[in-house]
Amino acid sequence: MTDKGAGDALVELAGSCANCGAMLHGPFCARCGQADKPLDPPLRHFTKEFAQELFDVDGRVPRSLRRLYLSPGFLTREYLAGRRAPWLTPLRLYLIASVAMFAVLAMVHDPGGFELKFTGSAQEVADKVRTYGFDSLEEMRAAIDAARYAWMPRVMFALVPFFAWLVALVRRRAGRRFPAHFIFALEVHAAAFGMLALTKALAAISPPGLAKALDIFGDAYIIGYIFLAFRTAYGGPRWRAALDTAIVMTGYTAATLAATAAVVAGTVFGRNWLALFRS
Repeated sequence: MTDKGAGDALVELAGSCANCGAMLHGPFCARCGQADKPLDPPLRHFTKEFAQELFDVDGRVPRSLRRLYLSPGFLTREYLAGRRAPWLTPLRLYLIASVAMFAVLAMVHDPGGFELKFTGSAQEVADKVRTYGFDSLEEMRAAIDAARYAWMPRVMFALVPFFAWLVALVRRRAGRRFPAHFIFALEVHAAAFGMLALTKALAAISPPGLAKALDIFGDAYIIGYIFLAFRTAYGGPRWRAALDTAIVMTGYTAATLAATAAVVAGTVFGRNWLALFRS
């Protein structure tokens, strides 16, 4: 009786899946789906695989991003048609764009459409701020910014299903279930976040006039994107897509403003509320 060495084990595993032991009939296991890769890979193979896992440099990233921003609604249509392998998943696109946008907003200290103002003299403002539990207006603003950067990514993710519900409401006769509308909502948010990240970054290093133009362009792009995405993903006449865009944007903007106000109010009044609970 002889012991099997490492070389014998590798020979024994040749032609079978290293994970489940099933016979291989191609580059992937038909039973568990694992790829057939060398058990002791050379440096070149390992480096390529590491780069693919880290950066996903298999062509899907540039291909998906190009289609996302230049072909509104295309990725939704592809996903629902079952052609998914060539593209990044909608959730992954959303996460990439969301991280990029909120990182840019934090770096450029963008107020996000909210600006805190008090009326009265400097002393009156200081007295008002102290009634809320803050030592200065700057401390209050810093607390609000910290709360926005901490909570708004979560709030925006929670609003994606609400956006999808609005789409399902205006397109209730489309014959699609809610997950299909959710995929559409993820694509729209990914495009909007990516465009806002780009325009806010450029506006931060641009003169005031150009920065204002970039903000207008970003808003116009998002509205136009939703209109074209409705046309591509759902079809129908232009007037229908325009009406649906107006309804969805009105409801979603109201919900976003309400959510932002809730975060700000919780920050401003939170210290007093905590003091009441502790007393």
